[in-house]
Amino acid sequence: MISSTITIACAVAALAFTRFTHKPLTRYITVFLAISSVLYLDRFIGIAPFGYLIYAFASILASVEPNNSLNLKVHHKTFFVAMGVVIVLMAAANFLEFDRFIPAYILGFLYCLILGLFLFKDKKKKLKSRYGILVVWLATALKWIATLF
Repeated sequence: MISSTITIACAVAALAFTRFTHKPLTRYITVFLAISSVLYLDRFIGIAPFGYLIYAFASILASVEPNNSLNLKVHHKTFFVAMGVVIVLMAAANFLEFDRFIPAYILGFLYCLILGLFLFKDKKKKLKSRYGILVVWLATALKWIATLF
């Protein structure tokens, strides 16, 4: 219940953050990522079992998209690609039911720590156009941390 509330709230926040994006591709990917993050909650259409895979695909798109930006530094681009790979691996583990063997809370804490560091040091607001992507991934990291309790 709490994880679905976090997911829906962060998806709505990501859709609100799309007003800061200037490029249409970034906006479309943010909207696709936000919608795909809530697909696992579907009970009527029947796509809930495949929601994690669609979310993994959207995360790959979101992790590759910042690589054509001249505004972001190399460590920002590396962070986006690494987070996309981690989300794909965790989604595959969830789909194959291996997720109970992986301590996901460590990855959640690590994501929150690195994101906090980037936002603290981001004086020129270089990540502002990608806040929507970061917020959706923050919801995933918070769900991973919630597995600790």
